[in-house]
This record gives sequence, C-alpha cells and structure tokens, in this order.
Amino acid sequence: MPFRQDEVEHLLVECHRRCCICHRFCGVKMELDHALPSAEGGTDDIDNAIPVCFECHAEINSYNDDHPRGRKFRSDEKKKHKDQWLRICRENPGALIAAPRNSDVGPIQAMIDELEYNACTARQARTRSGSYGTSLHRVVGHFRDEEFGRAIATGAISILNDELRESLLTTYAAIGELKELIAAITHQSNRDAAGGYVDGQVREVLRTLPEVIMATHDLLLGFLGRESNQDE
Repeated sequence: MPFRQDEVEHLLVECHRRCCICHRFCGVKMELDHALPSAEGGTDDIDNAIPVCFECHAEINSYNDDHPRGRKFRSDEKKKHKDQWLRICRENPGALIAAPRNSDVGPIQAMIDELEYNACTARQARTRSGSYGTSLHRVVGHFRDEEFGRAIATGAISILNDELRESLLTTYAAIGELKELIAAITHQSNRDAAGGYVDGQVREVLRTLPEVIMATHDLLLGFLGRESNQDE
C-alpha cells in the first residue's frame, strides 16, 4: 500500500518540495522513493520515504548490481541525505527563501518532451513526403536535439541501461541523418537520378521514424517510472 497521504503532505512541506539529494526545487515534479526498497523489506512507513526529483529517483534506481559501476545509493545513505536536508530546512529556512526556485527538469525528463515533439514532427514530415521541397524542409528543420546534447554533456546517458542507451543513440542518429538528407535535396539544383535516390532514402527513414521515436520515448518513460511509489 502507498504512503499515507497526510504524512506525505507533511513531509513535502518539511522538505519545501526540494529534492533531498540535489536540493533542486521540484514543484509537482517530485516522487517519493523507498529508502529501503520494498524488495529488501522496506515498509510504507513515512520514515522510509525520501522525496526526490525525477532525475535523482531514476539515478538512484538505475544501479546494476550485476555490472557495478560507480557507487550505489545505499539505504543508510539515502536516509542520511533526507535527515540532513530536513535539518537544514528546519534550522535555516531563511536560506531557502533566498535560494532561487529553479524548477527546471534534468535532461532525462526533458528528453521525454523532446521525443514527443520530434515524433509529431516526423509524422508531419511523413505526410508531406510525397512532394519534397521547401515545405518539407521547414518541417524537418524543426527537429530538436538540445536535451539529447545536454544529456551527453552532463553524463546523464551513462546511467541508462544498455537497451535504452542504444535506442536513444539510434533514434537521434536517424533524426540527424534525415536532416542531412533533406538539406541535400533542398540545395540540389537539378532533380537528377542521384536526387531520386536521396528521395528514396528520405521515404525509407520517414516510413518508421515516428514509431521508432515513440518506442524510445516509452523506454525512457518506463526508466523514469521504475520502482516509483507515488501518492495521487
């Protein structure tokens, strides 16, 4: 059963809806993790709950004991992070008031939105793939990859499992290939045989790209939601 709602509300007030790990203000983008996982005998008592942001929750539960890399978040450490942060909130509330309320999500959560947008763009491009030119080029030019780049730059990709990491890399590589193909068509002065070949390549990429993007999106969403125990 989930944590008691009244106790959850009290805990969220105590932590000022900031993550107990990274201390970022979360607003509604917050989850409760079991300090001691249920699979290891952890209870739904509120003392076993630690409020965390989406990114930290995913990273905490991403550690693969079969292929250890880095240092795992262990139960006692999570409890200490929680106790330390709640103590800061109680003893120095003025610092929280002065602190910026930056509620930006991390790159992993942001990639979910980016992938949804890219899937929509890919579907629009596919409907226009029968007549190439400026209109299609503008649609394909709308693909976004900023959050993917941020995930690589911050090392967030490294916490993903092999299947998800490979799916993300393949998906964004396909988007990059499509943008290059469309650029080649747009700048082509004569529609020769080579141009027809490129057209065929574009059709082939667009044939499955929306579904490929959403498959990656669903894997990423499942990764972020793994072992979550939220109260409505």
